[in-house]
Amino acid sequence: MTQKKRVALVLSGGVSLGSYIAGALDELLRWLEADGSFEIDVITGASAGATTAALIAHGLLYRGGATALHDVWVKQIDIADLLVPQLTDDQLITLLSSERLNAVAREVLAWPDPTTPAKRSPLIGTSLTVALTITNVEGLSYRSRIMMRADGRAEPFLQDRYAEQETFVFDTAVPPTDPVWQRIQQVGIASAALPFVFPPVAIQREAANPAHYPQRPEFEGAATFIYCDGGTFNNLPIDLAWHYARQNDAPGDERWVIIVDPSQDVVRPVDSTPVAERPAQRSLLAYGRSLLTAVMAESRAVQFDREVVLPSKNIDGRVERGQAAIPGVDRAEVELLDKIALVLPRVDDPRLKGSYLICALSAFLDERFRQYDFQRGAADARRVAQEVLGITAAVERPEGQHFYAPDDDPKLSADLSSYAALGAIPSSRDPKRSVRQVFEDGLRRRLKAIVNQIDPPGPDAIYAWVLEQLLLPRLGELW
Repeated sequence: MTQKKRVALVLSGGVSLGSYIAGALDELLRWLEADGSFEIDVITGASAGATTAALIAHGLLYRGGATALHDVWVKQIDIADLLVPQLTDDQLITLLSSERLNAVAREVLAWPDPTTPAKRSPLIGTSLTVALTITNVEGLSYRSRIMMRADGRAEPFLQDRYAEQETFVFDTAVPPTDPVWQRIQQVGIASAALPFVFPPVAIQREAANPAHYPQRPEFEGAATFIYCDGGTFNNLPIDLAWHYARQNDAPGDERWVIIVDPSQDVVRPVDSTPVAERPAQRSLLAYGRSLLTAVMAESRAVQFDREVVLPSKNIDGRVERGQAAIPGVDRAEVELLDKIALVLPRVDDPRLKGSYLICALSAFLDERFRQYDFQRGAADARRVAQEVLGITAAVERPEGQHFYAPDDDPKLSADLSSYAALGAIPSSRDPKRSVRQVFEDGLRRRLKAIVNQIDPPGPDAIYAWVLEQLLLPRLGELW
C-alpha cells in the first residue's frame, strides 16, 4: 500500500474572516478526499482558526468528513446575535457577547444520540493532533536551564510569557461523547476572544501536563487563569504545526503544510500624509484601531531558527535556539517555506468583505458578506489544490455558476468602501432596513444594557448623548 502524503493544516486568525477560512477548508477537504493520497494528522489554529479547527476535527473523526462550516460561519454568526442586550454577571463587559458562539459550538460538537455510529473520514489515519493558541492575560514565569553570572553568584534566567497553547490528540479510542469535546470548545472560544470585543475565558491548567505546557512554567499543581485571543501573540501557528508534524514524520514521508490565511500579502505603502493630518494622530479611536491592528499583524510574523532570526549565544559560547513564540515549542526551519501550500486572497482580487471595521469584524454585519468571503475562500483553495498540490480529480459544486466567481454574482454585490456606504445596502436579516441601521440599532441596545449594568452616577440622558453625539458619528474612523 502506498504511503499517503501527510498534511498539517495551519489556520490563522481572522475574526469575521473565519468565513473565508471556512470556505477554503470546505473546498480543500473535498479535493483532498477526492484525490485519496493525502492524510491529515495535524491541525493548528489561532482565534477564528482555532474554533474552525475544532469543527473540522469533529467532522473528520465522527461524521465521515462532513462539516458544518458553511452553516456555522455563514448562517449562524450574525451581528444581531452578537449584540444581544442580555449581560451575564460572571463575564467581563465587552462590546459583543460570546453567548451565541458558545451555543453554536455546543450544538455542533454535541453527539445527541450515543447509539449513532461514528464514521471516520478516510482523510485521517489512526491519530489526529489538534493544537490551539491562547493568550494568558495574567502571564506565567518560566525558568531557563541556563544560569546567568552575577557578582559572586549564579542567577536563573526568568521570563514572563503570555503566549500559550493546548494540544488534543484524538486516536481511535476517543468517542464523540468524550468530555474532551467540552474542553476543546472552551479553549476554542478562549482563542477567539478578541480583547475588548469578546469576553475573556477562565480555564484551569495543569503545570505538569505537557498538553498544556510543552515547557513547564514556575507553578505547581493546577491553577485557573484568564485567557483571550490566541492570535494576540501567535496568529499564524506554523511553529506548532512543525513541532507536532516533526514528531509524527518518519524517514521517507512526504509532508505538506497547508496554511489558510485570509490576509492579502501586499507591500505596505509608506504614508506620505503630513503627520498632523494622519488619523492615528488626530483621533483616539483611530489611534486605538491602528495599535490593535499592529498587535494582530505583528503576531502573524513568522520567525524561524535560521536566516530570519539568528540564534543567540549564551555566556559560555554555546549556540542556543532563539526565543520561541510559545515556551517549549521549537521554531520551524526556514526551509519549511519550500513545503508550504498557501491559501490566501490574490493581490489583484478585491478586498474581502470581512476585512473592515477594527480587526475584521465587518462580515458579521450581513450574511451576504460572509457568503461572498466563503466563496472567495473556496475559489482560492481550488486553485491551490489544482496548481500547487497537483490534484486532478474533478470536484463538482452544485451551488451555481457564480460559486467560484462571487464578484460576478449580483446578489453578493455590495460597496463596502466606506462605513457610510452601509446605509445603502439592504440587510439580509431585515430587508426593510439597511445594514448600517441594523448594526447601529443593535449597538444602541447593547451599549444601553452595558450602561445599565455599570449603573454610573448621573442622568441616563448624559450617557445617551455621549453615545449619539460622540461614538456613533465616529464609527467611520474604525472602518
